[in-house]
Amino acid sequence: MSEIEQVIASNMCIGCGTCAFARPDLYAIGMTDAGHLAAKATSTEKDATLSRLCPMSGASSNESQIAARLYPELPEDSQIGRYRSTFAAHVNESEFRVRGGSGGLVSWILAELFRRGDIDAVLHVKPADPSENEGLLFHYAISESAQDMTAGAKSRYYPIEMSGVLAKLQGSSKRYAVVGLPCFIKAVRLMQDEGLLSREQTPFCLGLVCGHLKSHYFAEYLAWQKQAEPGSLATFDFRRKLMDRRASDYGFAFQKNDAGTITAEEAWPMASVRGRDWGEGLFKNAACEYCDDVLAECADVAIGDAWLPNYIADPLGTNVVVTRNAYLDCVIREGAERGALMLGEADVEAVIQSQSSGLRHRREGLAHRLAQRKRQGKWIPIKRVEPALAPTRHRRKIYDARLAIAVQSAAIYGVLRKNYQPLAAFEREIKPIVARYTKATLREASPGFKGFARRVVRRLRAALKR
Repeated sequence: MSEIEQVIASNMCIGCGTCAFARPDLYAIGMTDAGHLAAKATSTEKDATLSRLCPMSGASSNESQIAARLYPELPEDSQIGRYRSTFAAHVNESEFRVRGGSGGLVSWILAELFRRGDIDAVLHVKPADPSENEGLLFHYAISESAQDMTAGAKSRYYPIEMSGVLAKLQGSSKRYAVVGLPCFIKAVRLMQDEGLLSREQTPFCLGLVCGHLKSHYFAEYLAWQKQAEPGSLATFDFRRKLMDRRASDYGFAFQKNDAGTITAEEAWPMASVRGRDWGEGLFKNAACEYCDDVLAECADVAIGDAWLPNYIADPLGTNVVVTRNAYLDCVIREGAERGALMLGEADVEAVIQSQSSGLRHRREGLAHRLAQRKRQGKWIPIKRVEPALAPTRHRRKIYDARLAIAVQSAAIYGVLRKNYQPLAAFEREIKPIVARYTKATLREASPGFKGFARRVVRRLRAALKR
């Protein structure tokens, strides 16, 4: 099989839509039973170009090689890639920060590029009307003004793909900024390399620091815990800022469609529901377990959450930023000089610290997952880490448990939902799978006899409470 066929067969397709855009006669993007988007061959004809375009296949340049061509003058760090500047930032002007998922910098940069006449449109993820979008709440879309662009603010932990929106670029003379997760930005760069997109047409790529993508069941699962029946969601906000809490203690909000009437919005803290633990990875796309890019290393600028002691207490949120494009670096600094932005210190080590868990999972954890597949005689893509089992028994169990949760949680939910089973049925089935992860993390945190004693005390206290 070709690399792209191996990616699809191995459940490593992220569903970006690149193959369906390049050869719509050979591939289509569809929703799996687990609620993830993935490519599917619609013809037996082969095209070697598609493996080179697939960001997950390992058949083309990796992120380091792409960045070396784009930014040859910049230093490189093994964790965050090439960098011109690193800092923390939040927006002072207008409502960018209030409307954004964190410091508001992505929307501000896009608005500034519109104002300067550097772009004519933006490709980014926006809310969709589920009645017009096959029941899905978000999609990639084009915004042709700064005002229209603001609807794309905030993070969307939701499956999306680019094939439809990329098709609209063909024959267009407009200049587009592209906003996306690391794998999507890599796909754009590969399309530029193959001549499917020109650099003049897509002059700026803004990357979002990434934990992982979720199944579309994730939003439904959160809302169902608050008495919103499956299939009833009309809108969903994954990052509602709670002004009496730290930036990391955010909430979510949603509206329901009740017999054609959109209900009033309900907002809840993430701390009040199951699924809030990002490390646990409920409803994670299993393809994300085989990606090694957290800081969008192919992007002109990478922007994420400043999960750092100096900034996390501010509920309005702060961005951590890695710039690579000289012009965008100047745009940001000029904004700071006129008071539109507030820049703070965050050196390379601070950026790494802000994403330390994700980086460890995508380096040490990825090496472990590749080694496990190799031991099982399965195909593995070429990555920037070599296959190697994790160094400790507990760490190996953590990585194995996370992969099991990613593969099984959305699949179990999809089957139960299809059969009209109650939410409690999902909780019963997923509980022992999650318990293996919880047990491994506790034992890693508290090894030896003292750790054993503490676990016994916790169990006794729990038993007494019952």
